[in-house]
Amino acid sequence: MVRKLKDEQMPRPTMSESDEKLVIALDFGTTYSGVAFCFANQDNTKPAAIMDWPGDHGISVPKIPTVVAYGKQPHGFFKWGASVAELDTGIIGIKLLLDPEQERPTYLPSTNAQRDIRMLPKQPVEIAADFMGAIYKHALDEISKTVPKAYMDLCSKEFVLSVPAVWSDAAKNATLLAAKRAGIHPVTLIKEPEAAALHTVKTLDFSIKKGDAFVVCDAGGGTVDLISYEVHQVVPNLQVKEIVPGTGGMAGSMGLNQRFAQAVQNLIGDEQWFPLKKSKAWAIAQRQFDQEVKKAFRGDPDEEYFVNFPMADLEDDPQSGLVSNTWRMTGSDLARIFNPLIEDVLKLIELQVQASKLKRPGTGVSGIMLVGGFGSSRYLMLRAKSRFPDIQVLQPQDAWAAIVKGAVLSKIPGQASVMSTSSTKHYGTSMDALYSSAKDWGQPTFIRRDGSTGVEKMAWFINKGEDIQRDHKIKFSFFRTLEKGYTNPELIFRDKLYECQDSLAPIYPSAARNMRENCSVRADLTSIPKSYLIKKKDPHGVAYYEVHYNLVISLESAIMTFSLEVDGKTMGSVNVDYK
Repeated sequence: MVRKLKDEQMPRPTMSESDEKLVIALDFGTTYSGVAFCFANQDNTKPAAIMDWPGDHGISVPKIPTVVAYGKQPHGFFKWGASVAELDTGIIGIKLLLDPEQERPTYLPSTNAQRDIRMLPKQPVEIAADFMGAIYKHALDEISKTVPKAYMDLCSKEFVLSVPAVWSDAAKNATLLAAKRAGIHPVTLIKEPEAAALHTVKTLDFSIKKGDAFVVCDAGGGTVDLISYEVHQVVPNLQVKEIVPGTGGMAGSMGLNQRFAQAVQNLIGDEQWFPLKKSKAWAIAQRQFDQEVKKAFRGDPDEEYFVNFPMADLEDDPQSGLVSNTWRMTGSDLARIFNPLIEDVLKLIELQVQASKLKRPGTGVSGIMLVGGFGSSRYLMLRAKSRFPDIQVLQPQDAWAAIVKGAVLSKIPGQASVMSTSSTKHYGTSMDALYSSAKDWGQPTFIRRDGSTGVEKMAWFINKGEDIQRDHKIKFSFFRTLEKGYTNPELIFRDKLYECQDSLAPIYPSAARNMRENCSVRADLTSIPKSYLIKKKDPHGVAYYEVHYNLVISLESAIMTFSLEVDGKTMGSVNVDYK
């Protein structure tokens, strides 16, 4: 219960009401999600995680399962998190369906993302919004218990949402749409390993100095994200910058659950497996593996774990360790489940270490930081220490909550910040360029409005591996032609922006191997004064207009934001449609 304060005891703003700020961060994970918060302007403030959740029966944990369940109409219900019962038809992994084109490792059981989406009661964005809205409302109720209501009402609220660094821009945008539907708006996106880095370096007893480099490995439920950082400044506040482009993959711990299910199916055979997976016995066994076995495994082949399938009536197989509906799993059994994912994570770390050394010749990597749910695995920690004996491998005690606490930290002035990022892709658009016989021989040509010969080329405004300052705005110039008697709708222009993961940015669209459409940009200049149009004449003396404008791209958060400029002034409006 909150003790009421007298008027003279009430916290008061020093300058204006907006000076009092409550930062709320949401880590919307594949398997588990959490919320942290901080009253930013109070003395000695630190991020705190929400620890009490409905359905957890009094157990304090920083995260709850990312699962929702809907009841059938007309008596429908909505359950979320730990409130979803074992026999409810819960929807899991909804975050991955926001990016259904994400490649999956071959060692994971195959799945059809489009089929999974068709079987859902709602679109993935709507389900994500339902879950975010529920967890956010509960978090506000919990936060309000820590301060008087008058102070809570006084505070402006700033929201931060963490996303995987390797997430597509389309998936990041879908996450923003879900947050907006849930009432979490406006919101800033932060990359998960970036948030983890800020929290880990600030809280670990780890000697760090200017010029040191470290790799953050955020191994979660669905994805593994890695980014390498160099320390630019330690005091008075921590400042780091990305060294090389972030990398990642789908080697998250949800894959362990899927491989466990495959192992059980192989153990008992299809005839027993299909009825088992619909039973409460399987739900109990799944939970036991997820919450107990995989967290405790250290890699010793002589370890033993007993997984129970109560009342399942399975046939005994003593040679394989299955007796009386209990499977005696050995360390060797678990190693077969773990090793493909562990190897993938270690290879990803190794690639970051090598790339960092190439970028900084003569200097090494000071530390490897393991965070996230899978990052707290004891087995992963031991394997990483064995693979990288000359690098300090660190695993904070609250590795599970590092991301959401770091997301809060990023919004507290004077604490920690990332100065610059390293682009993971080339970003650009196609353009009509003046043809050069020396450079463009053999390429298709066309005649431009001014009578010159043109050729289609790519114009890249961001290059892969480029260091981009956080406060830097990128301006990309466009010009269009209009007939003399143009109408307003003709001042609405559409352009496609492309992304490419080739090492070298291709000069021509036909030369790109790994190029795809990133988004479609709709630039609306119908409101600009006609005086900004440039009057011209073509070779036949026919008058026309040219309109010149800049597409302004900002990279202050984990996703690009867009605006328009004409003659150096912000004008018009821009809408972006992601593929």
